[in-house]
Amino acid sequence: MKKLSTAAILLTIFAFSACKPKANPADAVKSIKFKFTELGRETQFRITCDKFDYYFPEGKVKNFTSATGIDSVMNLLTGLKLAGEGIQPDVRGKIYITHAGKAVDTLCVGVKALDYKGTTYETPQELLVLIQK
Repeated sequence: MKKLSTAAILLTIFAFSACKPKANPADAVKSIKFKFTELGRETQFRITCDKFDYYFPEGKVKNFTSATGIDSVMNLLTGLKLAGEGIQPDVRGKIYITHAGKAVDTLCVGVKALDYKGTTYETPQELLVLIQK
């Protein structure tokens, strides 16, 4: 009886692990592009994401297309901490993440906060260092 219950448990575990969703190849990141200005640049008012290109049309551009570069950026974005209530980024850069399926995610980056998929997070300082390298 013990062997039967152990076999049933193992079979159940195997069945659930086989049912886990597979990664969609279209979601794989193909490239990452940073467009930014001097991150310490101050203005008299907060720059919103939709006005970044208007106020900083001549931004610097940095591209990541190698797997190592993409992984380093994505690792920084997986552990983001939520920003406090009422905090909004003073945008000094945008990150464009292009997926293999042609979808593009846009992050609006400020020195203290960033906006990603409609949620505001604290900007990891390692990300700022990577952008400025």
